[in-house]
Amino acid sequence: MPRQGGDPVSTSPVTHPRGPQAAVGVAILSALMMTAAGTAAACPVRDSGVVGPATFGLAPAPTPAGSPRSYFDLSVPPGGSLQDSVIVTNTGDVAEQLKLDVSNGITAANSGTAYQSPPGACAGPGCWVTGLPATVSLAPHERRMISFRVTVPDGIASAQYLAGITAESADRPARVRVGSNGQASAQAIIVNRVTTGVAVTVGPLSRMRTALTVSPMAAVWMGSMPRLLIPVSNDGQRFAKATGTVSCGTGGRRHSYVLVLQTVLPGGQATVPVNAPGLHSGQLPCSVRLDVHNGDSVLWSGTVDLPSLTQARIIHSGPGTYAVLPAATTPLWAIALTSLGALILVALGSLIVLRQRQRPAPPPDGKG
Repeated sequence: MPRQGGDPVSTSPVTHPRGPQAAVGVAILSALMMTAAGTAAACPVRDSGVVGPATFGLAPAPTPAGSPRSYFDLSVPPGGSLQDSVIVTNTGDVAEQLKLDVSNGITAANSGTAYQSPPGACAGPGCWVTGLPATVSLAPHERRMISFRVTVPDGIASAQYLAGITAESADRPARVRVGSNGQASAQAIIVNRVTTGVAVTVGPLSRMRTALTVSPMAAVWMGSMPRLLIPVSNDGQRFAKATGTVSCGTGGRRHSYVLVLQTVLPGGQATVPVNAPGLHSGQLPCSVRLDVHNGDSVLWSGTVDLPSLTQARIIHSGPGTYAVLPAATTPLWAIALTSLGALILVALGSLIVLRQRQRPAPPPDGKG
């Protein structure tokens, strides 16, 4: 699962990501395990446990001049190689054994950077990072500097790329209870994970371009709040971020809202949500202006359809997690009852098959 973050460091999925920095994330490794008894009426899910913060960290080693770095910002030509060091820290009072791994940087869904492990065979800029030990053991409050190497293959196109170095506990955590609903409860295996970004510029940065494009946007309701969804893509070769405004006309008035686009990687795309109080349902004339960090401006204008407001219920389904359901949605107790009935039917079917298999076979024709 993608690990979201800021600017080459990542952050938890419930925070708003920024760009390449170091990130502390919480990953849910298993599906929620629900246990229920009875069919009590639905009630809000109650939080019953909180995952503690990670007691370990990753940070780039300072520059030769002693300046701190929030992430690695390296320039390596095609076919070239460069060595650097990362500092792994145990901030806790007990010894830690950590797993170290590499990841690929991607654009988060609403802009900013996220990190994910290379799928299957190693591919992507994360695989350019080598030399890290698989595990490292740290005494309480110990800091250790670990060297690694970044090697860019021949033939790589000039652009900016993002990799990540990730640390997590080598011990598999126990399941924790994350919520309850009447007589039902939910458990999950939650892993604290820390990632620091490794940005690699291949080729002369001055010759690379930023090419942001705004596509036709959409509008939805989040409860009683209108929300504009602005799709943005980066067809250039450089990391891009921008600020600007989105404005729409409704009821004879023009409403403007601040638009903040965090980092979008080359070849990446994101959909930026903007709450838009004051808008009403209908065909709305809207426009977008983005001022890119390199001085360019990106413009879009068109008509956006904001559908009629549908009454909805917001269900708190877990820590930091909410679901929006239409008001006419089948009650949760009815869904639970239906699921329980299906399980009973499956169990009865299995019992009937088992009993049939246990019956003695009838004698052949003409015998017995």
